[in-house]
Amino acid sequence: MKSYSHLWEEYLSEGNYYAAVQNATRHKGGKKSKYRRARRLRENADEAKAEMLAYAEHFTPDAHKPKIIFDGIRRKQRKIYVPSMREQVVHHMIINVLKPIILKPMYEHSYGSIPGRGAMRGRKKGTHSGKDAIEKYIRRHPKDCKYCLKMDIRKYFDSVPHDRLITQLRRVVRDERFMRVIESLVNGPEGDCGIPIGFYTSQWFANFYLTGLDHWMKQTQKAKGYFRYVDDMVVFGGNKRRLHQIRKATETYLDEELGLHLNRRWQVFLFHYIDREGRERGRFLDFMGFRFYRNRTTLRRSMLYRATRKARRIAREKPRTAHGARQMMSYAGWLKAADVYGAYMKWIKPHVSFRQLRRITAAAQRRINEQEARMACGEKTPTATA
Repeated sequence: MKSYSHLWEEYLSEGNYYAAVQNATRHKGGKKSKYRRARRLRENADEAKAEMLAYAEHFTPDAHKPKIIFDGIRRKQRKIYVPSMREQVVHHMIINVLKPIILKPMYEHSYGSIPGRGAMRGRKKGTHSGKDAIEKYIRRHPKDCKYCLKMDIRKYFDSVPHDRLITQLRRVVRDERFMRVIESLVNGPEGDCGIPIGFYTSQWFANFYLTGLDHWMKQTQKAKGYFRYVDDMVVFGGNKRRLHQIRKATETYLDEELGLHLNRRWQVFLFHYIDREGRERGRFLDFMGFRFYRNRTTLRRSMLYRATRKARRIAREKPRTAHGARQMMSYAGWLKAADVYGAYMKWIKPHVSFRQLRRITAAAQRRINEQEARMACGEKTPTATA
């Protein structure tokens, strides 16, 4: 693996600072206080430059109190950390430097939580690019999709050992000063393992740490139909015994090489097919929010349920707000990507019109742009350079 040096100058460059400010303050909706802090930092980027670069040079993570949330339709308990605005800028400065280093050896069918990953495949979101790749594999290799192995890593983000992650990063980062900043960030949370959910850097470190697993899976295990979404893994195969062997070998590799443990809820099952009499056999694959069948792809039931519930809620709004319209518009891409036209016509279309919601969000964005233009009238706005 190629190593990189002389990264310190790039990390503390003005161009990197301005790019990080723009990225860290972009799309800060929701709470008004969060939006005001982001706008204040963006408007005063020039005045705060010296102070922020000094903070980045001697970066030490702030103390954080974890926040417990219950995520998703299943109300899964998660512990998240909310970084301060100045920390977010430093996180983006670090990733701006590491991004090309991490992306270069990354497995082509790793799709989880990497902004821009889908853009390299026709400007689609990563999950939708992964969905297209799986559909293409099922269509082109039907005999190799007789069985499916699905597995994931137990409590992945909370289990990544700091020392092993730093060792892997040291193999590619040869700049000691820049490495000191990375080590202080990795070792920030309490304990000797875990990467905090909520930090922008965590999604990049999580994918980087499993890059070796991806190459081992392809080169050593010869897993042809292998796809990964963060710590969720899927392997298609024509031999059930071979998939069980891959599962056992993966369990050993994770334990010995990465200090991680495979979740006990792994599955090897007969993948969906249609027999000679036209009856459906086997099981669908539930992965990345989609349900994959041999001849179609639908949405996960919980995803469709949330979209339907959101449509009914928005239909009761008088008048309809831009915030609600944006929330509903986030489901438009999912509905368009899956074969759920019948469900859309029955459960969603009677309540909302995406064309109308698009007009509401566009009008709201125009008002925001006009307001920012009036506030910045006569002021010089820093131009971000990559």
